[in-house]
Amino acid sequence: MEHQPRRTLKILHTADVHLDCDSYGKAEQRQAHRALYHHCFETIITRAIAAEVDVLLIAGDLFDHNRVPDETIAFAQEQLRRLQRPVVILPGNHDCLYTHAIYDRHNFHTACNNVQVITELNGQVIEFSDLDLVVWGRAMEEHTPDFHPLAHIPTRHDQRWHIAMAHGFFYETRQPPDRSSPIFADEIRDTGWDYVALGHQHVLTNVSQGQVSAYYSGAPLVNWTGETPNGHILLLDLSPDYGVRVQPERVF
Repeated sequence: MEHQPRRTLKILHTADVHLDCDSYGKAEQRQAHRALYHHCFETIITRAIAAEVDVLLIAGDLFDHNRVPDETIAFAQEQLRRLQRPVVILPGNHDCLYTHAIYDRHNFHTACNNVQVITELNGQVIEFSDLDLVVWGRAMEEHTPDFHPLAHIPTRHDQRWHIAMAHGFFYETRQPPDRSSPIFADEIRDTGWDYVALGHQHVLTNVSQGQVSAYYSGAPLVNWTGETPNGHILLLDLSPDYGVRVQPERVF
């Protein structure tokens, strides 16, 4: 029987949203700072809806810390439900997965059944059979040089779209890491996967290796004290005809 080609997909990749980012100054300034980050995330969801994406990927640090109040969790869940499309969240170093942290206290899938959080410390495969898509990530319990975000990634065994998610610091060459959560160029290349959605570095960066496309989306909100906050999201077009195309877009 002839193999059917993979379906075309559209995916939005973001990371480092940092909801409830710690700030300083008077109460009024702190509240304005918090409101801007909330507005940023709401805008990302609106953009995902407008683009009619098939999946939203959040590659770590959706929240700035594990102390965020329940009202912030409720806000994030409300926005994620609004999308009505599959969402995969990878814990990052700011909202890492340890006992009594955000993703331990709150069951996001129960609150919004379109959302799956990667919680397996040795890696987790999430399959979307109707999308011809496999997503993999490794949950971070502790942000140390001994944690390797792409360790234990499985070998791809079919022609479905394969996307990995990882949160950490990129190294072009193998070396003893002086930064936590190292991601090495050869690790990306050797996955053989279609795309690696990265988070942690706040500047949009293309770190593709060999045939594997890999990008840091960068933080969607930077230079927030300026008149126009700068930051990106990435829209991915996945097509059996031309592979993976990555389109950076300003959030504002």
